[in-house]
Amino acid sequence: MNTGFTVRPFEDSVKIMRAANPEGALYSGVAEHHASELACSYEPLGVWSEAPPISLISAQRITDEHATQLTRDPKALVEYSNFGGAIGTWNANGEGRWAASPGEWIVVDVELVQEQAEQSGLDDAPGSYVDVVFALWRIQGGWASAIWSPADSEALAIIMGLGRWPREGWSAIKVWYGE
Repeated sequence: MNTGFTVRPFEDSVKIMRAANPEGALYSGVAEHHASELACSYEPLGVWSEAPPISLISAQRITDEHATQLTRDPKALVEYSNFGGAIGTWNANGEGRWAASPGEWIVVDVELVQEQAEQSGLDDAPGSYVDVVFALWRIQGGWASAIWSPADSEALAIIMGLGRWPREGWSAIKVWYGE
């Protein structure tokens, strides 16, 4: 799979994100995640989103060894990517697909259904279901992650430094997300 990946500074990803929505506000700060150094989002950080997932990118404070392991294990990436309010659901089961270039980047596109809603047959109720992309990619000097809407996956590809969204090399996956 050749997507033309480019490693660049996190600041370049932020500039690209800002340019993708020049009329909108871009908030920055620390995301509610144990390894977040600097996060940027189109919605205020730390505020529970009314329509998750929020579009959020974050520089991460993790080792190359840990990040490389995450680029090989989509289930571990989903567990790692617990940004709470960015997803807007707790304890969810999911099915989806993932693609990666181990040691460089990984994207996991999943549909999550909150466990309690699934058990009570309310899995189509607002707030019980979310379609989300989790991503991790190498940046100059470290790693960055994203929580993103699959409806705007081409924009995420550009922010990550991919030439385009992967069109091949996807594998199916079942995941669990929560605390």
